Amino acid sequence: MPQLSAQGATLRLFDPKTGRWSLNWASSISGTLFPPVFGGFENGRGAFYGDDTHDGKEVRVRFVWSGISATSARWEQAFSVGGADGWVTNWITGFTRPSGTTAD
Repeated sequence: MPQLSAQGATLRLFDPKTGRWSLNWASSISGTLFPPVFGGFENGRGAFYGDDTHDGKEVRVRFVWSGISATSARWEQAFSVGGADGWVTNWITGFTRPSGTTAD
């Protein structure tokens, strides 16, 4: 069986009335748009929360953006299953801007 290569896109929408963002992920593997996570940035850290399902179980989802600079950022995803207080981080990604490029 060939290995699947995941690709996707995120639609980020800002609501100026509430000051909150919604992050909406579309997956090439499932062909679906996942439920959004909602939140915002404070003191250089972004926290976003939403509800979804994973392996048939309801999960609370958390995305965290941190270490944000002109050249790098860190993103992580965590799940909380069944209303549990603890978070299980299941994906961490580090982003680095190629040298010679700018943010504007």
